[in-house]
Amino acid sequence: MKLKPDAQDIFAGVMFIAFAALMLWLNAAHPIGTPRRMGPGYMPMLAFYILGGLGVAIIIGGLWSGANAIGRFTWRFVAVILAAMIAFAFSVERLGFVVSIVVCVVIASLAEKKILPLRVAGLVAFLLALCYVLFIGYLDIRIRVFPWSY
Repeated sequence: MKLKPDAQDIFAGVMFIAFAALMLWLNAAHPIGTPRRMGPGYMPMLAFYILGGLGVAIIIGGLWSGANAIGRFTWRFVAVILAAMIAFAFSVERLGFVVSIVVCVVIASLAEKKILPLRVAGLVAFLLALCYVLFIGYLDIRIRVFPWSY
């Protein structure tokens, strides 16, 4: 096979590896424990090793996927996603879990060039069900679900 490096994939893989390495270094202060008696640093360590492995896989795949130059970076998308996360953080305690997820997804959908309302509604429904089952049902996190409940 002939090497045709893809700059976008290689850059993304390097960023995954760099982030994983930084987080592993920061996680070193937490006790890891053993697989039988996991410490607070065990699951983050596994997640960061998986992230680093994904970075390696992306780089390897990017060596043969074809030449794509790194395009112009636009800060608009980053700003919109950051605004969605900030809106969720500030609204989840006051407005509840459901309203905050809806607000977060609607704001994040503004990063799309063409907004499809049906797709946004489907994503909202899927994330509401997933987050409810995961965080409230499975992990038993005590959080307000609606603005009027607790």
